[in-house]
Order: sequence, then structure tokens, then C-alpha cells
Amino acid sequence: MNTPALDVKKAWPSRELKHERQLFRAQFSPDGKFIAAGGQDKLVHVWELEGDKKKTLNAHKTWVSSLAFHPKGQRLFTADYLGVIHCWNYEEGGNPLWTIPNADQDNVRALVVTPDGKYLFSAGDDAIIKVWNPANGKPITRLEGHTECIFSLTVSPDGKHLVSGDLLGSVRQWSIGDWKPVRELDAKLLHTRKENFIADVGGARSLAFSNDGKLLAVGGMKEAKSNAFCPGKPTVLIFDWASGKQKTELGIKGKSDGPFNALRFLEDGTLAGHTEILHTNSELTFWKTDTPDPLHSINNGSAYDLSLHPDGRQLLVPTYVSGGASGNGARKQHREKYDPNGTNLKIFSLSAKPAEDKKAG
Repeated sequence: MNTPALDVKKAWPSRELKHERQLFRAQFSPDGKFIAAGGQDKLVHVWELEGDKKKTLNAHKTWVSSLAFHPKGQRLFTADYLGVIHCWNYEEGGNPLWTIPNADQDNVRALVVTPDGKYLFSAGDDAIIKVWNPANGKPITRLEGHTECIFSLTVSPDGKHLVSGDLLGSVRQWSIGDWKPVRELDAKLLHTRKENFIADVGGARSLAFSNDGKLLAVGGMKEAKSNAFCPGKPTVLIFDWASGKQKTELGIKGKSDGPFNALRFLEDGTLAGHTEILHTNSELTFWKTDTPDPLHSINNGSAYDLSLHPDGRQLLVPTYVSGGASGNGARKQHREKYDPNGTNLKIFSLSAKPAEDKKAG
């Protein structure tokens, strides 16, 4: 079967999987046959894409905050807001293969595995990166240097370096194997702390390398206006990896006022990013990284994750669906009932729609 031409300007939602609770994270498996997702219902859900058959993995005691597939085999790593990491055989289901009970003092915000599957990294609210053996969950080392919570982790395509981003916009490079800090990249534009703020706002919420490893994208927002719902200007900074210097600042054309929580490079160098809803709209955005304005954007519900299928033509977006309630309240017409928020797992095809079959006659 021929692979359709990549054309993000013709991207369209080709499939949806609905879930009754909000899912924060969702990823395609490395073989492209499964989707794993987790969020507010404390469960890990695994769908088979062929036929939508689903299984549920149950061990977390609170919201699932992050997940990552092992690049080889059938292992899935999931983490939660209590600092727990579980390892699963996602095809067989059942109980976790192993558990790390205290990977973080609080929320594990990011998980990533090296391309060779040799190391698992976790990071979150305690500002310390932990390095684990993916085979058994045993600790290998800790990487210290950040002073505020770490939002994002990624590994360079050659597998030699880990990159981490924190609340203050500090992006740090670490060498994998000898575990030494290499340098710090300046993404502080994505952090705001005004005199009347009671907390820091923003941070390096997302990271992504181009496929050739020459560019690093750092996503978030700049110029936060307040601590209340923290609206700002969604922004992505593009760094030249060799020099560590910023090349471009990417923005949006729409009305979204939330950060870019997820970024993914496509095979032709196009960058995809997704914002979070704070007050107005949210969008899936595409850029050519040498041009500040978007190449294309699609209005969509709030999302915290993006995953690119191995075929390079499908983008998975766990899209927020409002239950109709506001804050901790219930619907006005049913004050005794609270309707939780849900999720549509949307798959966007990154190519033109196939021609419809002509009806006979």
C-alpha cells in the first residue's frame, strides 16, 4: 500500500475513541498497533487499533500523569501524582511487572526512554531527574541541578544526551552514560513572575528534537498576565542544537491563551504543537521552523499530549471534552449531579482525504 503524501494543510480528524473521563496522556505504541492513555480515573487504558478492543490496567491510586512505551518489547511505563511508576506488559495486561513507589516526592510530570531501551528517566515536582533500569525498576543515578519542578524530558535522536526543562525556563543538557551536566539553554522567555504574582507561571512545558537532531523546540507561553488561570501568549522557541543559540520564536494566529504542552517534529521538518485552553480556544498548530507564523492550524479542544504514529501520517491528540460543569460545581439543571469531563482520542490524518467512491449511477 502506498503511503499518502504528507500535507498538514489538509490534515483531518479521521478517527475518534471516546472516553468518559479526562485523559492527560496518550501515545501510540512503537509498532503502531496500540494506544495507551491515562488520566483522572486512575486507570491505564490500552486500545487495539484494529477493531478497538480495549483492556484496562489497574494499580495507580491517583491520577495518571505521564506514560512512555519501551521501544522494544511489550513494556509500558506509567506514573502518577503520588510519585509512583509502574511497568506493565500492555499486551497481556494483569498486574505490574514491577513498581517504583517513590520516584518523586509528588507528581511525576515526565517519563522518557532512550532509543536503545537501556535507560528510563523520570522527573517532576522535586526537581531531580531519576535514572532507572527499565528491566527491573532499579535506580541507576540521580541528576541534580534544577531548582524548580521539571515539566519536560526528551532524548537526542542519537541517544547520547538527555534534555530537561523546568518551571523557570531552564533547559539543561546531560550526557547519557557518564551523567554529567553539559550546558544550560536559555528559555526563560517562557517564564513569568511579576511583582504582584504569588507564584511563578509558565516554564518549558514541552521539548522535541528534529529527526536529524539539529534543532530543539521548547514549548510553553510567554507574558503571563496573572496567577488566576495564568493566561499568556502560546510560544515555541527553536534552538540550534550545535550552538545552543535560539534561532526562531514561533507563535500563533488564533486566540488560544494557554501554553504549548506538546510538540512533535514530522519527517519533513514541520513542527506540530498543541495548546491548552485557559479562557478561549485551543489549537493544533503546524510550522516551518524558520518562519514565526504558523503554516496551518486547526481549532480543537484542550490537549496535553501529542503522539506521532510510526507511519508518520497520523497524529494522536487526547482532546478534552467538557462535562458541562464549571469548577467544582454541577450543571445548573442538575445541581445534585457532577458530570465529569471526558476525552475524545482524536487521530488526525496528515494527508488529503482519500477520494470517495463514486456511487453507481
